[in-house]
Amino acid sequence: MPHAEVEINAELVKQLLDTQAPQWANEEIFYLATGWDNEVYRLGTELAVRLPRRELGEAIGHNERRWLPQLAAETGLPIALPIFVGEPAPHYPFTFSICPYIPGRSAATVNRTVRDGYAEQFTRILYRLHQPAGASAPRSEFRGVPLTALDMKTRNQISALDPALQEPALALWEDAVSAAPHEGAPVWLHGDPHPHNTIINDSASQDAIVSLVDFGDLCTGDPASDLGMFWMHFSPAIISEAFDQYGVEPGSPIWRRSRGWGLRFAMLTANLGPDDLLGAIGREALGILFADSNSAATGGF
Repeated sequence: MPHAEVEINAELVKQLLDTQAPQWANEEIFYLATGWDNEVYRLGTELAVRLPRRELGEAIGHNERRWLPQLAAETGLPIALPIFVGEPAPHYPFTFSICPYIPGRSAATVNRTVRDGYAEQFTRILYRLHQPAGASAPRSEFRGVPLTALDMKTRNQISALDPALQEPALALWEDAVSAAPHEGAPVWLHGDPHPHNTIINDSASQDAIVSLVDFGDLCTGDPASDLGMFWMHFSPAIISEAFDQYGVEPGSPIWRRSRGWGLRFAMLTANLGPDDLLGAIGREALGILFADSNSAATGGF
């Protein structure tokens, strides 16, 4: 995980609220989670405070606040929009957001067979999300772009894999990068819908079973970028069902590009520590992708 550029704790959060949002100053504050770019604290029972822990988190916060309302309006998806924006302070250099708290647990805390249970809803969320976006909508340098733009970087990542994995990884990547590119208008993308950004709600009293959070990488481009996360979430049979539900045929250009994105996501996380949940998920995904690649080479999918 990237090094934090500022120290954040519950005392700091309380100081910020006391001076900028006194309407919540009496609510209980307690630590919830640390991500690559933000720390999150619970604020009472219904809210959460997201605070950048490094400069990139500041840029991500601005991106979310600028575009999430438009995304929610254009897709109709229930998205936890920020309800308050805090300003930098003498003891904290970044803006921060107060948002509705999404109850549940990270999908990274359960195994693939459990995650298989929300595949239909997850796929439906992505399908609704992937609506054509206007020309002014944000683009990314590393999500939703043509795979050719990431070719050299990906080949370098493959060369750092275990030698036994390099040949199947290179074959998979070369097949993906040679697939026909995305045609038509760029679509809205979550950008990073991995299991840690997916919240499972086990409560029978709640309508929503699964929700996407952390839209910091929100951008537009090729939907294959998001669909590549199927390999991070689900078991092989359910991956096939999810693509079928979405309307993607095995072996089609978008399916091949999605595999390339799946490889990139798996490699990005596989080297995380042995106790890191996303690290374990990435290593599992590599195994599934290479088994899938062997099946494709013999004529089956």
